[in-house]
Amino acid sequence: MGALKFTITVESDVPPQIFLGADIGGATVIGMQQEKVELVSAAWLAEKYSTSVDTIRRKCESINQGTTGKALYNPKLADAILKNEVKSKRGARRKN
Repeated sequence: MGALKFTITVESDVPPQIFLGADIGGATVIGMQQEKVELVSAAWLAEKYSTSVDTIRRKCESINQGTTGKALYNPKLADAILKNEVKSKRGARRKN
């Protein structure tokens, strides 16, 4: 019948410790390739989240992969940061 081909997708911050020719679960690894991450601009994120570009740049400065003039972000990481918005409470704590 011939060899069947299976595709396994792994997402990680570091590359997996898998080598070509390795035996995994009875199958042999014959190829690997890394997908390129599409980066988006601060203006695109500002339009998506209805906020200003300055706010996006301030909140996502830790994941900036561009220059200071052209800020580029990974959309998945930026989404996690911008959705996790914690609103600070104002004023003194209430006494009961």
